[in-house]
Amino acid sequence: MPKAPKAREYRVKGRETFVGYYEIQPISMDGKAVLAHNSTVARQALTGSEAAQVGWFDIESGQWHGVAETQLWCWQMGARLRWWDSAGPRTLAFNTIVNGEPAHCLADGDANGTVKIRKHCDVPLFDANENAGVGLSLNFARLARCRPGYGYPVLDDPYARENMPDSDGVTLVDLNTGKADLAYAMPRFAEATPGAHADEYHYLNAALLSPNAKRFSVLYKRLPNPDDVHGWTVDAFVGNCDGSRLMHVPLDGRASHYWWLDEDRIAYTSNKGIGSSYVVFDCRDGSLTPLDPAMPGVDGHPSLHRETGHWVTDTYPDLYSEQTLYVLNDQASKRRELGRLLAKREYQDEWRCDLHPRWSRDGNSIVIDSTHEGYRALYLVDAAG
Repeated sequence: MPKAPKAREYRVKGRETFVGYYEIQPISMDGKAVLAHNSTVARQALTGSEAAQVGWFDIESGQWHGVAETQLWCWQMGARLRWWDSAGPRTLAFNTIVNGEPAHCLADGDANGTVKIRKHCDVPLFDANENAGVGLSLNFARLARCRPGYGYPVLDDPYARENMPDSDGVTLVDLNTGKADLAYAMPRFAEATPGAHADEYHYLNAALLSPNAKRFSVLYKRLPNPDDVHGWTVDAFVGNCDGSRLMHVPLDGRASHYWWLDEDRIAYTSNKGIGSSYVVFDCRDGSLTPLDPAMPGVDGHPSLHRETGHWVTDTYPDLYSEQTLYVLNDQASKRRELGRLLAKREYQDEWRCDLHPRWSRDGNSIVIDSTHEGYRALYLVDAAG
């Protein structure tokens, strides 16, 4: 058995319990709670009829506090669950269905356990910047068809019969007014991508706003055969949130994961053959530079703790089904292995469980999802090892 890192488990017994994707902060503002999803569904593809509960664990006691249920969730992205600090210390924001329509909502509970749910905007959000009042939405229905595990199968895609719909793309939302506008339509991505053509099936995934929501990143994908969801090509794009500019990122390989360093620079993992490299794209001049050779030579989910300057990343399961967790110093020049966890083989396809490491707010802990105990649970890992 691999040597697992020092960690504490958080789980709702008898339910698959997880945080979600790696780029959302899971720890509450006061450092006393960690958010999570859980569901009775286990080790299977979702049809859209299944519900997940969203809520949070008290970090000290381990007690679970369920807040709401949603049908807008998936194994990799969850319900895009996040803390909404300005509305209260235990207020959660997530995608759900309200009166039969998809929406983004806020929810919290009082001391008596009474839950109050209120609609935030009329579209489900892929990312949101609370301070800037900016939300970003993609076509979650199209994503469920093209990349199972990342979209919401309960939704219908109004453009399902169109290869490259001109009414679909990146939608930006003013969270103060709720106004949503299609900022970048799908044909704009195709026009800027060498080799893209109208006979392919086009879709978008994995969008992330920059720290102050000046820009966003997104992965633009195409399926030469719409029925072969594993045969995609992928390109990375960065756009300005005012709609003024869309930039193709000229990676030497397939774009995969990403992390904003600041408003102008974003790190990517770029996959070519069996190897992967971590590179930085500068939006000001279009340059690409290596992040650091100490980063692993395989794909992972990187994130930077902005105060300490430390990186965390992981690997996919190797030939022994082991997933490795790494921490790197502020220059990413020294790599330290925190531990390895066994990825149970029952977890694969769209219900696989990546570690998806995320820094705590104070930089002392890392939150991961794992199946090494035979079930899906989240773990709070001691970053010092």
